[in-house]
Amino acid sequence: MSQRLSIVIAGATGLVGQSTLNTALDNESISRVYSLSRRPIGIEHQKLTQWLSPELNPPAINSLSDCPLVGVIALGTTLKKAGSKKKLHAVDVELVIKVAKNMQALGVQHIIVVSCLGASTKARSHYLRCKGEMEMAMQQLDMVKLTYMQPGPLSGPREEQRIDEKLLQCVMKIINPFMVGALANYKPIESIDVAHAIIHLATEQHVVKDKQVKRINTSQMLALIR
Repeated sequence: MSQRLSIVIAGATGLVGQSTLNTALDNESISRVYSLSRRPIGIEHQKLTQWLSPELNPPAINSLSDCPLVGVIALGTTLKKAGSKKKLHAVDVELVIKVAKNMQALGVQHIIVVSCLGASTKARSHYLRCKGEMEMAMQQLDMVKLTYMQPGPLSGPREEQRIDEKLLQCVMKIINPFMVGALANYKPIESIDVAHAIIHLATEQHVVKDKQVKRINTSQMLALIR
């Protein structure tokens, strides 16, 4: 991939998206960062261009040299915040697919989308089923590279602290030493670690001849950034 890399990030106001944005701005291999969001982010940087759109529709880019080659989608909600299963589906599936198609139209060749561990269309959880449906729909797009980040529980500074997450973090501190092997993927991971793994994958320099789909779990993310 060219050393002059431009990327676009959808969802930079969220936990992982904000960490990814900050990491991208600090990375010397990335020359331009586009933030696609509904509301402004309180950051100013010479590499940053903010695209504000209620429908998350990016503007047209006239110069081919400014077209982003990598797109990061860090969009998502919870059932409690969305208010209904239908509204959660509208964000976690429909909106993600719409943004991916818009990125594809811009010329993005590699989409990195934040999913979660356990995503499956056969999952009992509606949330996990939505993530599984999203992943399946994403693979119908004709992308050169598609990467799903599948972290376990996320840690990091949120605008609103959820009580259930606080309880989970307390429990995890007790059982963490016993979580080894495959169970290690269920350990909480810091949002900044997910972000570093995303930017590592975004700036990888290798040629992809055939369509490539990857799923990256917590253990693999931590291995990437070591």
